[in-house]
Amino acid sequence: MSEFIWSMSISFQLLFIIISGVFFLYLKEKSFKYYALYNIFLVIYVLSRYDPIYDGSQELLAVVLGGKNAAVLMHITSFLVQVAFYNFYTIFALYFLDLDKHDKKFFGRIIWILRLLGSFFVVLGILCFFIKNEDLFIDFYIFLYVPVMLSLFLPSVYRAIKFSGKHKDYFLIGASSFVFCALIAFTGSFVSSLNMNNPIIFFYIGIIVETIFFSLGLAFKMKLINDERNKIRAEVIKHKHRQQISRFSGLLQGEEKERKRMAEELHDGIAGDLTAIKFQLSTFKIDEASPKNAAVIQEVSKIINNSYEQIREISHNLSPSSIINYGLRGALENFCQKIGNNYQMKFDCDYSGEQLELSKTVQVHIYRIIQELVNNMVKHAGATEGKLEITYHKPALRIVVKDNGKGFSTKEINPGIGLSNIDSRIRFLNAKFVKENVGQGSKFVIDINTDQVPDH
Repeated sequence: MSEFIWSMSISFQLLFIIISGVFFLYLKEKSFKYYALYNIFLVIYVLSRYDPIYDGSQELLAVVLGGKNAAVLMHITSFLVQVAFYNFYTIFALYFLDLDKHDKKFFGRIIWILRLLGSFFVVLGILCFFIKNEDLFIDFYIFLYVPVMLSLFLPSVYRAIKFSGKHKDYFLIGASSFVFCALIAFTGSFVSSLNMNNPIIFFYIGIIVETIFFSLGLAFKMKLINDERNKIRAEVIKHKHRQQISRFSGLLQGEEKERKRMAEELHDGIAGDLTAIKFQLSTFKIDEASPKNAAVIQEVSKIINNSYEQIREISHNLSPSSIINYGLRGALENFCQKIGNNYQMKFDCDYSGEQLELSKTVQVHIYRIIQELVNNMVKHAGATEGKLEITYHKPALRIVVKDNGKGFSTKEINPGIGLSNIDSRIRFLNAKFVKENVGQGSKFVIDINTDQVPDH
C-alpha cells in the first residue's frame, strides 16, 4: 500500500513539473516557475525516501568520500532538500495567491526571510558536514526552520483570505491538508512514543491531496488570467476605437464646415451676383428693343434663372438646412422629391416606426450616406425607379436604398465618387453596411444601433 501511494505521489509530481513548466513558458507567470522548482526538489526528496535509492546513492558517495562521510552527507542533504522545496513552495504560494500585487510589503519580507533561511542552512549544512555532526543540522531544522515556516504560514493564510480571488479556496484547502499531513509525518518520525510504523505515508497523502486541489485552483486561476487578458484586450480595442471615432469626427466635422462655407459663398456670392445681373436686365424694356435683342434678353434671363436654381440646389446639397428646420425625416422626403423631379424618375421615400431622436450631427451623417448612395445610383445605375426605406424601432435603425437599374459593384467604382466617404461615416456610426444581390438593380442595407452611436 505504501509503495502504491509513493508511486502515485511521484507520478503526480512529475506530471505537474511538466504542466507548470508549460504554463510558465506560455503565461510567464512566476508562480508556475516556482511550483515546478518545488516539485523538482519534492521528487528528489520522495525518491530518497525509497530505501534502495537512498542506499544506492550512499554507496556511490562512499566510494569517493568514505562510508562515514557519505552517511553524514546523505543525512544532511535529505533535510536540505526539504528546506529547498518548502522555500519554493512558499514563494509559489505567495505568487499564486497574488500577494505580490496586493500586499507587496508583506511579500517582500517573506521573500527576504526565505532567502536568509536558505542561505543559513546551506552554510550550516557545509559546516556540519566538515565537523561530522548531522544531529546539529537536524536540531536547527526542527527547532528553527519548522517553527519559522509555521509562523509564516498563518499570516499568509490570513492575507490570502483578505486579498486573493476565489482560486484561493482550492489552494488553501490543499495547502492546509499538505501542512497537516506533513506535521503528522514529521511528528511520527521524531516522536517514538507514538509508535507510528510508517509515518512518511501521511506526507505522501498530503502531496496527493494538495496536488488535486491545486489542479482545481489552477483551472480557476487560468480562467482569471484569461478573463483579465480579455478585459485588457477589450479595453485596448475600445481605446483604439475611441481614437478612430475621434479622428473620424474631426475629419467629418471639418468636411461639414467646409461644405457649409462653400454653400454660403455660393448662395451669398454667385447667387447674389446672378440676382443683380437679372435685376439689371429687367431695366431693359423688351417691347422697345429690336426683336433680335429682345430674344437675347429673354435667353440670358432664362440662363440666369437656370444657373440660379442650380447654384441653389448645389448650396442646399452642400449644407442641408432642411435638417435643422424639419429634421432628418423631412429633409429626406424633400431630397427624394427633388431626385424624382430633377432626374425624371420615380423615387419613393417610405418611413415607418418610432420617431427618431438623434443629434443633428448624427442626422447629417445619415443624410450624407443616403445622399452619396442615391447620387451614385442616378449617375451609374441607369434606373427608372428607386426607393428609400427607413424603419426605426429603438434602438434598431434600418435604412434600405434600392433601384431597378443595371447595378454596380462597389469594388469596380472609383472610391473618389463617395464610397470612401460613406465608409468613414459608417465606421463613425458603428453601423453595418451591406450591398445585397438582387435580381435587377442594386440594394444597399444600413443597420445602425442608436445606442452605440457616438454622442456628438
